[in-house]
Amino acid sequence: MKQFDLDNNIVVPFIAFGLLAVMSVVDWHSVTGGKVSNFSLIEDLLEPVAVEAIASQSDGLIDPALEEAMAEVTSEIELPVQEVKTSEPVVTETIEPIAETAIVDAADIRRIDGVLPIEDYSADGDGLRHFKQALSASRSRLARIAVIGDSYIEGDILTQDIRRLLQAEYGGNGVGYMSMHSDFPGFRRSVNQSDDGWTVIDIRNHQSDRLKTLSGEYCKGDDGAVTTFKAAKFDNARHWNSSKLLFVASSAGRITISTDSCENDYEVEPGEHIQMLSVSGETSRLKIVSHSAGLKVLGAWLEDGNGVGVDCMSLRGNSGASHRMLSPEVAGESRGHISYDLIILEYGMNALSPEQTDYSSYGKLMSRVIARIKECYPDCDIMMLGVGDRGWKNGASVGSIPTVEAMIAAQRKCAASNGILFWDTRKAMGGEDAIVDWRDRGLVNADYIHLNHKGGGELAKEFVNSLKMKINE
Repeated sequence: MKQFDLDNNIVVPFIAFGLLAVMSVVDWHSVTGGKVSNFSLIEDLLEPVAVEAIASQSDGLIDPALEEAMAEVTSEIELPVQEVKTSEPVVTETIEPIAETAIVDAADIRRIDGVLPIEDYSADGDGLRHFKQALSASRSRLARIAVIGDSYIEGDILTQDIRRLLQAEYGGNGVGYMSMHSDFPGFRRSVNQSDDGWTVIDIRNHQSDRLKTLSGEYCKGDDGAVTTFKAAKFDNARHWNSSKLLFVASSAGRITISTDSCENDYEVEPGEHIQMLSVSGETSRLKIVSHSAGLKVLGAWLEDGNGVGVDCMSLRGNSGASHRMLSPEVAGESRGHISYDLIILEYGMNALSPEQTDYSSYGKLMSRVIARIKECYPDCDIMMLGVGDRGWKNGASVGSIPTVEAMIAAQRKCAASNGILFWDTRKAMGGEDAIVDWRDRGLVNADYIHLNHKGGGELAKEFVNSLKMKINE
């Protein structure tokens, strides 16, 4: 009897694993007439810890910073928010209404030669003029793009392939902006990072801090805080020729910067204003050590002096609301060192709910964000990306969350009202239930929300084709 129990203990797990394998290879979509999507239980069990840690954020996507932010706008419908207190101040100034712009009906947006057009709501129909001018001079200067967003682009997903494709076309190397600290350094493939001794300061949680930056954060270092960046094995990321460090020094001290070929100490003087250190020369390894207690580092930029640069600035759980608090003063100081020709907003997923059917309030709030970005970066084009498709489980079936179109409609109206560019990410993915197809093709994670690296590459091709069509108009 004991022998039988022992055998069962050994055999049963193998039987269970075999059943999992069989269930994972069955074409459930075809068998059930589309009522149940294909899945891989084994894949879901074995996905990397870093991916799962990020995907798990989908359990509570509503950004708590929305609570006080929504008090600034008026609407009969209010977004559902978590009951989390925030110290973020309420801005009470009045935003003047912008002249109405004709909004393109989503149904009328059709592909041209297989490419989904970028919608241009600028007054003169040339909403990409600053970036096009920068590209025309990209042999002697860097045409720089910032993509600010949430966990959809965390780990440089999507942005790494936008960068790769644009640099293959227009030149340039390096990954651009890097924070001094990463929660999941192994998740990002475009650069290898290790760090110690840094505390991340998130603008969503620090109302009185003047350093409200475009990235939404900065890092404060202990004496001896260190970060090392090593180039990845991508053609456009194997090296770079310009390393810039933006910081504010709270106390006197020094910063040590080491590259492949040299090591230099730089004395820093305390002050309230942003300072920059710059190292030139082909680099594939950069080490930064702070010997200045309380050093506030806005970021490092690993790039070339010409071609195209694409900066990935992601904050997990961000709705974008806090960017209405960006500091024009800080932006002005930063622009003297790092300027942008195109800023792309990738937000909305952290304000999306299965119950909410009207996102006009969120659209009004994002109008404040756009107004502040225009104030901070007056010589820069602005583009908003509509949210990507998101899965929603209804019984045994998975499909698109039913309220996603309402969010996209509010985002499109916001773009039109503010005279900026708009690209319908969900339509580019395929529209209704695209997320199911993308999951079946292994392009999104098991949460039916976040792109994986393969999916980021697929969507990047769609976006870059659209961008190039707009550039060549």
